[in-house]
Amino acid sequence: MTHDLGAVRKLLCERLCHDVEVVRRFDDAIMVRTHFRFPDGDTYPIHLSDSASGGLMLSDRGHTLMHISYEHEVDSFMDGTRGMLMKRIMTESGLHWNNGAFCLDTSPEKLSEAVFVFGQALTRIYDLTLLSRSSVGSTFYDDLTDLLTSLIDESQIQQDYQPAIPNSDAYRVDYMIKGIRENQVFLYGVPNRNKARLTTVMLSHFHRSGLRFESIIVFENQAEIPKLDLDRLTDVGGDMVSSLAAKDDLNRKLLQRTA
Repeated sequence: MTHDLGAVRKLLCERLCHDVEVVRRFDDAIMVRTHFRFPDGDTYPIHLSDSASGGLMLSDRGHTLMHISYEHEVDSFMDGTRGMLMKRIMTESGLHWNNGAFCLDTSPEKLSEAVFVFGQALTRIYDLTLLSRSSVGSTFYDDLTDLLTSLIDESQIQQDYQPAIPNSDAYRVDYMIKGIRENQVFLYGVPNRNKARLTTVMLSHFHRSGLRFESIIVFENQAEIPKLDLDRLTDVGGDMVSSLAAKDDLNRKLLQRTA
């Protein structure tokens, strides 16, 4: 590098101090101005206030979800795989909720670091809107596998299981879980309407074949499955879990069969 390191450092510090400001708005609110922007050009409204612990709190005052709501139904966005990814981002970044706003607590000494962590986290959350339905669906089974192995011992789970019936290769089970008293628990992940229909066909075939098993259906978002398809699946399926976010519900139903 031919440039003087000290000069580059001095220039960077000067520009950062110039481009990142703490200002008081007309309504007396304190804001941190940065170059973080939404795709429509609006800057992130990062508000600064005292935290309950005596330090400082950064907040977007709900503007990130407001921007997401322009093109997405927020409740659906926060459910299923996107919801799981958003919660993971919040955990990794230290964000928490406060009346519908994303917030981050920090100390005055770490304010500069917190501003960049907060801006990066909001960007990651907003970028979840760029995931197409097919892209989101492709992460569903990975997330379901991670969730299952966090709840029960991995040795109890067999993926892509072939049941003991003729032509079993055509009737593979997403996850076979070893239950109590040698019971088999067939668990299916259902991210969409097509998988709901396929699962109905498979479970119906198992019943006709006299196979002994219990079943659990885990949806990406149960509310998105058309009623007729859901009714048919309900007729042949066992317990159902509305989404990956219903971790406690899934854990309870697994424990009933494996503990």
